[in-house]
Amino acid sequence: MALITQIPSIVNDAVADALGKNATLSDLDATDIVSMGKAIAQFDAYEGFFKSLTNRIVRTVYFVRTYEGSDRKILRDEHEYGAFVQKVYYSGVQASNNPTYDYSGNDGAFVQQSPYGVEQVVTVETLIYGGKGTWTLEIVRPIPQIATAFTSEAAMLAFIDGMYMYVDNQFKLEEERIVALAANTSMANCIVNGKARNLLAEYNTAHAGNTLTVAQALESADFLKYASKEISRTIDNMGKMSTVFNVDGYETFTSKENMVIEMNTEFAKATDMYLQADTFHNELTRLPGYTSIPFWQGSGSAFEFDDTSAIDIIHDDFIQDTTDESDIGEVKQGGIICFLHDIENVAAYFGRRRTWEMYNPRAEVINHGEKAEKGYAVDSHANAMVFYIEATSNNAGGGDNAGGGADAGSGSGT
Repeated sequence: MALITQIPSIVNDAVADALGKNATLSDLDATDIVSMGKAIAQFDAYEGFFKSLTNRIVRTVYFVRTYEGSDRKILRDEHEYGAFVQKVYYSGVQASNNPTYDYSGNDGAFVQQSPYGVEQVVTVETLIYGGKGTWTLEIVRPIPQIATAFTSEAAMLAFIDGMYMYVDNQFKLEEERIVALAANTSMANCIVNGKARNLLAEYNTAHAGNTLTVAQALESADFLKYASKEISRTIDNMGKMSTVFNVDGYETFTSKENMVIEMNTEFAKATDMYLQADTFHNELTRLPGYTSIPFWQGSGSAFEFDDTSAIDIIHDDFIQDTTDESDIGEVKQGGIICFLHDIENVAAYFGRRRTWEMYNPRAEVINHGEKAEKGYAVDSHANAMVFYIEATSNNAGGGDNAGGGADAGSGSGT
């Protein structure tokens, strides 16, 4: 490939196109002007006049950037030591008659109750959370073998720094996806236990004769307003002491400061586009725990909604047929637009990362590794709700009591 090419015809055609002199656009060949990147062997090694001077690289650009993975408010309290985290839950106390006003004696006489007659106790339940996964990233990098590619030690170190930045970015990406796995497991737990609502099925049922598809729903201002209202209403209701919004029926509440509100990005953009002046939407996006998530599990090939809104999770605790231990529960669900949860619902309890490096004097290379252990927990006592849109459902939800949701277990909800 020649480094210098005559291009007067291309220049003239480009100018004529810009001035409107051509009836139709010219076929402009950018091959010799705009470089798409090639291996150095494909270029002429020598300049064009003497054919003996080596063409030089004027600048080297290391295209690697520091990646900041999303912690999803899950990576916050990791422990390096110990094997379990114990959580204690309280319940069991009910109101009774006030002895100060006990006039149950003869003719309404006051009856003094013994202070030793109190027998009601707080019920205490303890659960243990444990389990970690581990992995490593390992590379080998040369030292003298690449020295000939640089003109100074500083230039070579800049190249090596790019390698380390890449490895660190790769680790952050892998950690981010494990965080997403923990969040998706919590969503699957909601779906398999009925804490999920198909807002599209609810909307179509409430509007007789309405058969909006998923694609139509994402462009329907009326549906988007309904969905935003139901999500916003659930957020408010979660702030009150209730057993409605968690799988284990635990008496708890979630203040807005402890609420994590995650929206599928395409749904969030749709509400932004069609409901710019909508009060519910504006209030939702201003909440401290609000964020949009480009995809829950996979981005697909083009970040299409069908791909970004889907999860496919397997977990032993989703086993439906307890007589068959091999029947591991699989939860598949698409169209997930929102995941609301208490900050205690899903968290990282264990985490340890360390770096090692060793010089091999025989081969004159450096071996480098990154090791990690991570352990996460989903607490079914803490509030969590999933909202999804599906054109048809045999179990459409209704009201705040989770409504319907996808079938789970070894099947799917789609």
